[in-house]
This record gives sequence, structure tokens and C-alpha cells, in this order.
Amino acid sequence: MQPGDDIRQQLLFRRNALLNELYPHDRRLAYAAMAAQTPLADGVLIEPVTTEDVRGWWIRPHQALPRRAIFFVHGGGYHLGDAKAYIGFVSQIAALTRCAVFSVDYALAPQHRFPAAINDVRSAQRWFATQNVSEYAAVGDSAGGGLILAMAGRATSAGPKLTSIVAFSPWTDLTNSGPSFRDPSTRDLVFTQDVINGLAHSYLNGHNPRDPDASPLYGIPERLPPIYIQVGSDELLLDDSTRYAHQAAAKGAGVTLDIYEGMHHVFQRDVGVLDTARVALERAASFISASWSVLHAGDRLD
Repeated sequence: MQPGDDIRQQLLFRRNALLNELYPHDRRLAYAAMAAQTPLADGVLIEPVTTEDVRGWWIRPHQALPRRAIFFVHGGGYHLGDAKAYIGFVSQIAALTRCAVFSVDYALAPQHRFPAAINDVRSAQRWFATQNVSEYAAVGDSAGGGLILAMAGRATSAGPKLTSIVAFSPWTDLTNSGPSFRDPSTRDLVFTQDVINGLAHSYLNGHNPRDPDASPLYGIPERLPPIYIQVGSDELLLDDSTRYAHQAAAKGAGVTLDIYEGMHHVFQRDVGVLDTARVALERAASFISASWSVLHAGDRLD
């Protein structure tokens, strides 16, 4: 944790509590208001996408790298969040990587239960593959991190090359059986066990929680691109990250795991307030940039 972030973190929690009070009967509006607190980066263009099968937003920095892009999937426990509310956060990633980012919307529970979310993400990924992209990175937070890992678990060699994965506090195990989840000493100021269990139960609707499309921890493939996972030490879902990282590495994947002491779930969204969030996003951007293949003819990075 960077100096002063402990005090700023407490102020963030107070702000979020006030936002929840503004929308006492609408969790989606409250969550969208919290996600929208991430400031918009300078010098980005924003373009909505609405087709018969795909909804989302392109966020493009000026002078974006050619033929490279990022596929982003938002979090929200499969019940909350949307690509519009995440524009500020995604714009920070776009600016730091100098890459266009497509942020996808997907159907939410309880109106649309498993496997609606992963089906929508895969449909959007197929559309994304037609958008003049030769290679891409996949990025997601929380449930979105789980979705990109599930998507990568069945990736094919056809289409653009997936060169890296960045997951912020990914929810990889909907059985909620990780030691950090069961440990009564875990100091999570964002979630409770009841909330996470309720989200999983509602989304799965009786489906097997060990299905890799719901819990990618149970279906790690033999071949994966380089993976970078960031997680806070004060999370019930800490071991969703550590177990996935260790098991993927055991299968031969190149995995980098950073645990940020004293940080909460998806603290990176608070980049406008926390210095630690800025450091984390810069590291994630560097990881993505270092994973691109050899430059194409005519590409310029300077």
C-alpha cells in the first residue's frame, strides 16, 4: 500500500456507503454509480456498439497501436455492472496501453442465469475477432475476470492471437471453497460470505458450480498465454486468485501474481483516489505491452 492510501481507502468506503444510501432499493444503480467514479482518461474517443448480438463500447486512445486491441469484461457478481459505467476504468487501461479497448455488455442474473453471461461473452469475442485485430489481450475484474479465464479455457487457434490475460481479483470458484473465504479472520470490507454465496446461488440456479464455464479453476487448460493476476490481501476471494495462479503455473502457463497488502476487492477502479491503484494499473499495462508479438511491418511504438 502506498503512503496515505489507508486514509484514502477509508474515505472511499464512506463515499460508497453514501452511494448505497442514495439507491437503497436498486443495487444496480448503486453499483453503476460506484463504478462510474473512476475518472475518464484524457485523449480517448468513446463509441457505442449495438448489433443484433453484441452490445458494448469501444474506448480508443488517440494514436492507438494498429491491429492490437483489448477485450474487457466487467465485474459485478453476474448481477450488477455494465460497460457504460466502466468507461472511466476502461479508459485508464486504454490510455496506459495505447490500445483500443472493447468493453462488452452481457446479460445479468437473475433475469438471465448461467450460462447466459459466458455465452454472451463468447459471442462478443467472435464479433471482436472480425474487427481488424491481429492480436489482443483479455482483461476483466471480479466476475469479469472469471469470464475471461473461462473464455480462454476454450479459445481456439483461429482468429486473432490472445497474447495475454490480466485479471483483477477474478472470481474463479463459485463453490466458494477457498481457505480465505472460510477463514473467519479474513478482513473483507467489501463483501460478506452471505452476499457472495447468494450471488453464486442466484446465478447458477441449480447448475453445477464446478462447471469450468462458471468456475474456471476447475477447467484450466494445458495451454494459456501469459497471465497476470492482481488481488488484495483483504479479500474473501483472495484464494480464488492464488489457487488459480498456482494451478495454471503447474500446467506450464507463465503466471505473475501480485498480492497488494491491505487492498480491497478490485481496488484498481479507485485509480482517481489511490496511488496504489495507479501503480497496479501501470504494472498491468506494462505486462500487456510486453506480451505483444514482434511488431508488424509499419507499426510504431514511439
